[in-house]
Amino acid sequence: MRFRFFSVLLIVIFATSKILFAQKEQNLCEVTVVGLKPTRFMVGQKVQVIDSAVLAQNRFTTLAEFLQFQAPLAFRSYGTGQLSTVSIRGTAAHHTAVLWNGININMPALGLIDFSTLPLSGFDELAVQLGSSASCVGTDAVGGSILLDAKPSFSATKFNTSLGFKYESNRNIQAQGVLRTSFTGKNQLKIACKTTIYGNLNNNDFGPGPFNNKSGSVYLFEPSLNKQTGLVNDIFLMSKTGNLLSFHSWINANELHINPNVNNLLETTATNANRFMINYLHKATTYRVAYIKDYINFIKNQVPSESIINRFSARVEQDFSRIKSCDKGTNLKVGTEINRYLAKIDGYGPIVKTENRIDLYFLLRHQFNKKLSSSFNLRQAFINSFDPPFTPSVGLDYLVFLNENNKINFEANTGLSYRVPTLNERFWKILGNPNILPENAFNKEVALIWKKGKPESNKQWIHEIRVYHNLIKNYAYWNPEKNYRVENIQEVLSKGFEISQNFNKKFNNKATLGYNLQYAFTNASQQKSYGPFTEETINKQLIYIPRHTLAGSFNLKLSNHTFNLQQQLVSKRYITFDHSGPAFMPYALLNFQSTHNNIFNQKGLLASFQIQNLGNTIYPNLKKNAMPTRTFGLSLVYQF
Repeated sequence: MRFRFFSVLLIVIFATSKILFAQKEQNLCEVTVVGLKPTRFMVGQKVQVIDSAVLAQNRFTTLAEFLQFQAPLAFRSYGTGQLSTVSIRGTAAHHTAVLWNGININMPALGLIDFSTLPLSGFDELAVQLGSSASCVGTDAVGGSILLDAKPSFSATKFNTSLGFKYESNRNIQAQGVLRTSFTGKNQLKIACKTTIYGNLNNNDFGPGPFNNKSGSVYLFEPSLNKQTGLVNDIFLMSKTGNLLSFHSWINANELHINPNVNNLLETTATNANRFMINYLHKATTYRVAYIKDYINFIKNQVPSESIINRFSARVEQDFSRIKSCDKGTNLKVGTEINRYLAKIDGYGPIVKTENRIDLYFLLRHQFNKKLSSSFNLRQAFINSFDPPFTPSVGLDYLVFLNENNKINFEANTGLSYRVPTLNERFWKILGNPNILPENAFNKEVALIWKKGKPESNKQWIHEIRVYHNLIKNYAYWNPEKNYRVENIQEVLSKGFEISQNFNKKFNNKATLGYNLQYAFTNASQQKSYGPFTEETINKQLIYIPRHTLAGSFNLKLSNHTFNLQQQLVSKRYITFDHSGPAFMPYALLNFQSTHNNIFNQKGLLASFQIQNLGNTIYPNLKKNAMPTRTFGLSLVYQF
């Protein structure tokens, strides 16, 4: 019935589009109304867009290292260059959707992605969205989503190249080159290209240890060696009529060795991710095809285990707009996406596992007047032998108060979300469960946002408080009572609140001072007992989830000099479900960075000095091993 309903709905909308909405390419108060991004329809949800200048200052940083100081996120990391995953609002790593130019790039076998393999230099736009957003982006977005996008820069003929190199005291080395070019060809065809090449060698030389923290706990540092190379390429072609064709590719190779000098303890993980995409925007219709290949080779005790997953994707979207004024109008996006997976994994047996998925979605945003806007989104997924839940969402943004220097908004959003079980959860021999159900969640959140001052003024404050409640059912769990066979035997409730404050002040156009503070209180616990093993875990904080996190950054810019201080405080984290074992104690991290342009009177030469873990904090994160200690780094970038 749901398939028929959505099929009829799509046919009616496409058939009547010329009557319902004008399809001219136009601007609505500087917001393009064709090729709209999913964030446009996330009314009432927290979407934190990272400034491009901040991304440029942290070009040698991975997404994991960067975001822990920018948003109230909890990262779980094994160390520099090792697996690093994120927890948003108390959810698991596989509850975060990571989108590259609109395509979910989570590894289908695991349902997550390693954030240590995502370099900031490869992207032009970065947004962090907190809260369920499955109706807008699809599966996995139970806790939130990370949006990575390329953006064309069409301008007069130009050629810009930057070469960078970074060396750290722990003998970690990074190098990268970025080439940007744009020009206008025949028939007013505009062309913009960006190519990024990067490479890392992480020796992680912190000394032999052991390390003692302030409370007297002793931790060893697990030796590791990591090598990573990659290429990101984006090509945009825009015709004089505004039609846009783009080609995107991202090739990444990562090799990790744990205990590289001890043969009987050596573990090697080699991963390759090859991603290719073509987008074509014709008037208000977007066509997209993509191919992604994920390869993993894990070797332990000289025994390899290979995983190869090929994914083919196609998407068609239609944007409609009816714009009456800057304060009144409607945006609508209707689309469908088809994905086919082919997985050849040792743990599944000799047969290649295949799966087909189809998503149909309807995203609507309506601006009633200058005070009130709302969104209404619908999505239905169809999967082989599965019945994912129907996921609607409703959002509201209301202007409560406005005068010359103050603006107060009330936001609210509620919606359903879902997560398709990973291929491992279904197809792994013996421990997998072909009958496992998709997880589903019901999220509610409200927020109050107060902006004091205007962006163009010399001083602006932004205060925000947000409360949320997210109930996740059919939570998948590798059950130790059944030799770790995966089952739907958990119901998890994640609730809490977030407080943020942003401040920026300009001094006579010569200096800028600003800071960003983000505090989060997270209560995530299991709600129901499914057997003797789970009775002791009811209403207790989930493992590795801190109740309190505080992240922030302070920036001072003086002419060609920028100084940045980053801090993060994380509360106690439990490492056993029933809280019977010793917990990981609270810790605080402090990073410092100073950046200087045009040094030695050389235009285009930029130098940056960094101190990571300024206080030399000794703490564990996942394993009972020490995380990276204090390191010093120097980077040079030359633009010409």
